[in-house]
Amino acid sequence: MEEHPELMPLLTVSGGAMRGLSFRVGRGVQVIGRAPTADVVLADPHLSRRHATIQATAEGVLLTDLGSTNGTWLNDTRITGSVPISDGDVVRLGRTDLRLYDPGVARTDPVGMTFGAPRRDQRPTLPLPVPAPRQSIESREAQPADAR
Repeated sequence: MEEHPELMPLLTVSGGAMRGLSFRVGRGVQVIGRAPTADVVLADPHLSRRHATIQATAEGVLLTDLGSTNGTWLNDTRITGSVPISDGDVVRLGRTDLRLYDPGVARTDPVGMTFGAPRRDQRPTLPLPVPAPRQSIESREAQPADAR
């Protein structure tokens, strides 16, 4: 899996100030927090400097709360210690929501993710036709009734 990073689990900020940011979950322990020394730095004043860790293991992805003040939440349930997380789970740290996408078990691909070479059998996107400008009510009323 290391030689194919697109197959590594992906954690995406789905809510909060850094919405849209994504990072790959690797085999090593990654610290998530607001400290510049954290592996994943999130700009959220409600996060601890070292809030939680995440790690991909042979059994799946493991999330660990590091005794944070505001807690680590998994699908609206506060966690303590280490818990496994799976595809589609939502992790809340402070006021930041993160959604896990695990391509090894996912039923759908996230938008914009591609695997391998681009396909040539796809038709190009064509622009939609632009409708003719509509007449104003005043100009229609000025016309004789039989011309409408």
